[in-house]
Amino acid sequence: MELINQLKSLETIVEKHHSLIKKESRNLASEFSINTAKKTQNEIDEIENNNRLLQIGIVGRVKAGKSSLLNALLFDGKAVLPKAATPMTAALTVISYGDKLSAEVEFFTPQDIENIKNDAYQYEAEYKRLLTQKKEEAKKRKLRKFKKLFQRNNSQETPQEKEVNLDESELDTLESRVKRTLDKSEPSLSASHDQYQRIKKSGIEPASLENSKVVPFDSIKSLAEDLGEYVGSSGKYMPFTKSVHIRIPQDNLKNIQIVDTPGVNDPVVSREERTRDLLKFCDVVFIVSPAGQFMSSEDLELMDRITSKEGVRELFVIASKCDMQLYGSIKDSSGGDLHKAFNSITTDLASSLHATLSNLKKTNPEIGNAYDKLIEQSKESIIHSSGISLTIKEAYDNQSALDSGEAHAWGMLVDNYPDYFSKTDKKLTIPNLDLLSNMNVISRAISDVRDKKDEILAKRKEEFLKAKTDSLEKYKETLLNYIKQRIEEINNGDVDELKATRKRLNHIKLTVSDLVDEEYYDLVDELKINMSSKLKKELQSYFKATKGDIDNAEGSKTKSWEVSTSKWYNPFSWGGTETRTSTYTAVRTGAVKNILKQLTIDI
Repeated sequence: MELINQLKSLETIVEKHHSLIKKESRNLASEFSINTAKKTQNEIDEIENNNRLLQIGIVGRVKAGKSSLLNALLFDGKAVLPKAATPMTAALTVISYGDKLSAEVEFFTPQDIENIKNDAYQYEAEYKRLLTQKKEEAKKRKLRKFKKLFQRNNSQETPQEKEVNLDESELDTLESRVKRTLDKSEPSLSASHDQYQRIKKSGIEPASLENSKVVPFDSIKSLAEDLGEYVGSSGKYMPFTKSVHIRIPQDNLKNIQIVDTPGVNDPVVSREERTRDLLKFCDVVFIVSPAGQFMSSEDLELMDRITSKEGVRELFVIASKCDMQLYGSIKDSSGGDLHKAFNSITTDLASSLHATLSNLKKTNPEIGNAYDKLIEQSKESIIHSSGISLTIKEAYDNQSALDSGEAHAWGMLVDNYPDYFSKTDKKLTIPNLDLLSNMNVISRAISDVRDKKDEILAKRKEEFLKAKTDSLEKYKETLLNYIKQRIEEINNGDVDELKATRKRLNHIKLTVSDLVDEEYYDLVDELKINMSSKLKKELQSYFKATKGDIDNAEGSKTKSWEVSTSKWYNPFSWGGTETRTSTYTAVRTGAVKNILKQLTIDI
C-alpha cells in the first residue's frame, strides 16, 4: 500500500538524520496525527475487519445531555446511566449486546491516581497564591476607602494597613471568586482537585482495588440502582472508575457498539488517550450540542478531532434539551402555539449550523469536505431531542416519581402550553411529549446505519486512507519547509562569525571547566580538613568518655594486719603486738575490658 510505503520511507529518512530533524518530525507527527507505519497498518486492518461491530460515537461536552439521550434510546427514559457533574465524574462508557446483563468496570491505575494527586496539589498551590494576591488587593482597596472616609470627617487619625482586616463575608466572596477563576482558566487542574478530594473522602485504599471487575445484574432496575456506585457523581467507587462496558441483551444493540465519551479535553491523560483511540474507529458519530448553546467552540474543536485527521464519518447533529427553548420570546412570538414555537426553534438551529460550518470551512479550507453534507442539508441534518420529555412520558401514570428537575420541566410545559400538555389528559399530552423527545427519529437513524454497515465500513476505509494521505502530505510539506529554512539560515550565516562564536564558546567552556575543577578540589580539601577535625573531636570525645568510665572502675582499698613488738635480741623481754595498715589501688578489670571493647565497636 502506497501510504504504508511512504511512512516507512519517511521513518528511515528521519532516523538517518535524527540529530537534525527528529525533534521537529515528532512534533509535526503529533500535530497532523501521523502514526508509525506499523500502527497505521494495524488501524487499517481494524477498519477492514468485516466481523467487527459498527462503532457509534456519542460525543459532546459535559452536561450536553448525552446520558439523557442514551437513557431515552436504550431504557425508555429511565435514569439508568447517571448524569455526570464534572469531566472527572464522567466515565468513558461503552454499551454493546450481551447474552447476560453485566458491567465490566475498569479502575484507574496507581499512576493515573498519582497524576490526579499531582494536579490537585498544583491547583491548591495556585489557589493559595491567587487568594493571597486577591486578599492583599482587597485590603488595599478597603484601606483607601477608610482613608477617604477619615479625610471626609476631618479626622486626625490615619488608619494603617496592618489595622485593616477582611470580615468573614468578604473572605467567602474572595474564595468563591478565586475558585471560579481557576475553574475557568485551569479546568483540568480544577477537575483533578475535585476528583482527588472525592478519592480521599471515599475511604477506599486504591491498592485494594483490582484492575477491573465484572458486575452482574439481575435486571435493568438493579443496573440503574447499582451502576451509580461506579459512575454516579456521588458513587462510592466513582473516583476510581476509568471506564465501564455495559452489556445488555437487547436486539437493538446487535452488531453495534455505542461509545459514550466523557467530553472534550479529559483531564485524565490515560482516559483521554482511550477516548481518542475509540473515537478513531467510530464509523458513525452523533454530536450532541445543547440547543441553548448550540455549536460552541468546544463542539467545533471536538468535530475537528473526529473528522479532518481521522477521516469523515457518518455525522449526525443532535440539538439536545430543546424543551428549554420553548419559553420567553419564542413563546411570545408563537402566541403559545407549540408547533409554531417548535418550528421557529428548529429553523434557528438549522440556520446556526449552516452559518457556523460554512464560516469554518471558509476560514479553515484544510477541513475539505468533512462538513459538506451537514452544510447542504442543514434543515434535515439537525435532529432535535428532549430526553427529559420521554422520561416524563414514561412516568405520566406515576408523576410523583419525577425528581425535582423533571417535575420543574413538566410544570413549565403545563403552565406555558396548557393546550398541549395536561397532568390529567394523557391522550392530549403523550403525542406532544413524543414530538419533543423525537426518539423515533433518532432510533430510526441508528437502525438505518446498522442496516448500511457494510457500505459505511467500506466508505470509512476510503475516507480514513484519504485523511491520512492528506495529513501525510501536509506533514511532509511542513517538514521540508523547516529543512529549507534551516539550510537558508546556514547559507546566510557568516562562517567567520560562526567560527569566532565557536572559539568564544570553547574558551568559555575551558574557563568554566577550569573554574569548576578548581572549585571542586577546593571543596575536596575543605572536606578533608573538616572531616579530619570532626573525626578528631569525635575520637577525643570517645576517649574522654572511656577514660571517665575507666576512672570510675578504679577504687582505693586499705589492708590491716597485726605485728609482734618483742625484741629478737632479748628473749626475756615482755612482748606485744601492734596493728599496721597499707592502702592500694583496686581496678575492676572486667569492667575495663568491657569499656575498651565497646570503644573499639563504636569507632
